[in-house]
Amino acid sequence: MTTESNVKTTAEKVKSFAMGFIGSMFMALGFSYFSEQASYRIPRILLPVYEFLGNIGLAVGLLILGAALLYAAYAKFKNNAGRPTVMFIVLPLFLVFSFIIIKVTENGDKDKQQVSIDKDIKNKEVARPTLDHEKANAYLDQLEILVDKMTKAKDQKNDATFKALEAEYFEQMDQLADIIPQLSKTDKYAEFAHYNAYLAQKIDQMRGIQ
Repeated sequence: MTTESNVKTTAEKVKSFAMGFIGSMFMALGFSYFSEQASYRIPRILLPVYEFLGNIGLAVGLLILGAALLYAAYAKFKNNAGRPTVMFIVLPLFLVFSFIIIKVTENGDKDKQQVSIDKDIKNKEVARPTLDHEKANAYLDQLEILVDKMTKAKDQKNDATFKALEAEYFEQMDQLADIIPQLSKTDKYAEFAHYNAYLAQKIDQMRGIQ
């Protein structure tokens, strides 16, 4: 085998490792996107899938794309005089490493977002956003009324009423399961989340949590 062919073979093997790593990242993202996210990293080829099928369609698309890249990486490595057992070791390691990266990145983004929201809430009053979403507006109406009722019950030291309102608050939070998936696709989601966190923090302070 000539030097030139050796270099070419080595380059193809390096490409196969790169394809394997990208495929493993797509797989890790795919599994994480079955849950609603504040934002998504969407390959251009899957943008129409997300627009029509939402985060579930995007998750399935990423898994299929990732699996295809993993197989292509294995085939490319094998076709360039690579031992299959190497890829059987490397590809699972890539997958584990990718899941760790995605998990750490998600936690870091959540922590940064929460710190930013907490600073804003503590430093100033938060204005209610204007939303073109009937359920979200109704939810905020109910939450604002609940804050007022809990404040009065707390001032009057009416523990029984406050406990009942606290239970009502927990039940009301269930509505977010219907609201967030729809609102997260709009540019108003961040404002809604910010104001919801502002009201929730008021309630938590009355409950003695913060």
